[in-house]
Amino acid sequence: MKKKKIIYGILLVLWIIFIWGHSLQTATVSEAESGKFLSLLGKIFPFLLNTEFGMFIVRKSAHFIEYLVLGILLCLDFQMDLYGVFRRFSIPVLTGLAVAFMDETIQMFVAGRSGEIRDMWIDVAGVALGTLIVLAIVNNQRGRKRY
Repeated sequence: MKKKKIIYGILLVLWIIFIWGHSLQTATVSEAESGKFLSLLGKIFPFLLNTEFGMFIVRKSAHFIEYLVLGILLCLDFQMDLYGVFRRFSIPVLTGLAVAFMDETIQMFVAGRSGEIRDMWIDVAGVALGTLIVLAIVNNQRGRKRY
């Protein structure tokens, strides 16, 4: 169990560094990266190409997915230390909110970037879903062990 906790902790720290590292990118670098994903996504959904809406979808989806992974990692890291469904859900989500707050604050000091409340809501939704996924899997496994 202790090895798992250490591994989850390391993965969690690395993922937060990854998230905040993206926040430190200038607007030009960030838009170029999003543009690459948009061109890939445009092969499946051509109507998204060369539109503001397409770029919006890519950028907000990136927020959601980054924080979904964060929610999974937070829940895995905290699940051994927390008891009760409310705590197992709320502590990872509140921690994710703190990471999102810092993420948006970092962007306020980077050229061409801005911190947005909307992005924090998207981030928290991602953390909440990631946390719920882990809780559902863990509870399902515990239920199976009883029979």
